[in-house]
Amino acid sequence: MQDLSRAMYDEIIRCIQDESLQSFKFLNISDDIANTILIRLLKDSISERHVGLTQAYVNSAYPKAIEDVFDYYQKVSLHYSLSKTQDPELSKAVSQEAIHLLLTSRNYIKDIYTWLKQLTQNLLCKHYRSIMQQKGLYDSLCRETELVRKLMCAHNTIQIEGLDPILKKEILTTKEYKEFEAIASFDKISDYATHLNVSHAVAQKRKDRIVKNLRSRLLLAMGWEAGRDILNYNQYNAILKFIRSIQKIGKSSDIRGTSSNSLAQTDEILKVMQGITRIDDWGITMIGNRKFRFHIFHLTPERKPIIATFIISLNERNHVSIKSCKRDEIVGIHPIPANVQIPKEMGRSLWSYEKIISLLK
Repeated sequence: MQDLSRAMYDEIIRCIQDESLQSFKFLNISDDIANTILIRLLKDSISERHVGLTQAYVNSAYPKAIEDVFDYYQKVSLHYSLSKTQDPELSKAVSQEAIHLLLTSRNYIKDIYTWLKQLTQNLLCKHYRSIMQQKGLYDSLCRETELVRKLMCAHNTIQIEGLDPILKKEILTTKEYKEFEAIASFDKISDYATHLNVSHAVAQKRKDRIVKNLRSRLLLAMGWEAGRDILNYNQYNAILKFIRSIQKIGKSSDIRGTSSNSLAQTDEILKVMQGITRIDDWGITMIGNRKFRFHIFHLTPERKPIIATFIISLNERNHVSIKSCKRDEIVGIHPIPANVQIPKEMGRSLWSYEKIISLLK
């Protein structure tokens, strides 16, 4: 395959944005469509024949990309519902209704993932309210819905009304809440800066740190285990420093003996980071007390994705230690045995391109 030039990349993004704006004027969906089409481009040898025919390639890939994107959106809603109810049939019905409402909404939706999760939670509340059963679960879902909405929308303030009484009592005694309560007593950030005898910028930075720490504490208390928001301010910055450290390993052709970075002293890390000159995306999941599963993604100049997983720990001073690391292998293609019959509906998109477009009209 030929390298994907910057000009061709920009042209693909432009074509996708034009198409998505025409079809989905109420949904901020172009990035997800672009990611889907670009991933297909990485493994689709037909892309060589489309150099200079970008619009034709996007047109050919667009319908399947739309199906894949909405299939993924439904899975997001389905898995979220399952995590709350452990009811597969209810979760399937709720996720399908969520996608239908997403497609028929006439309000502009910028953050589809947050909107979908909030909608899924609202649909679950509606379900349990209608059958007047499991009132405890219903009340808990409603409280958590409102609290999460406030946590994710308000970046300058945090309210804990609606939190489970036991958790609320625990949060009120934490250092994070007391620091937030102190800063919340000032009407303006300038008053806080004057009180501390520091500049407005320093005061704002302190407030951002305090808010992030409390948000992290609340999400962890509610059972969140994944995502960057579960990290407090110092943990988040420690992870960013860790990313810079392992990027230096990937950029160097011979790290051993040339760097003071202690991370570079094992063959395992050198092998994992070989060829990873930058980290294009990352994710993190808590798997124990101060222990995390850390994923990194890199796209090589040859358009080959490299994914690696690190098991890391953060000590009380937020020093990152690597417990293990490995390259994640891309799953191969396996032929279906002749004696295995797969139902025709399995593997088929639940939301066809034609059905998706019809709901937009």
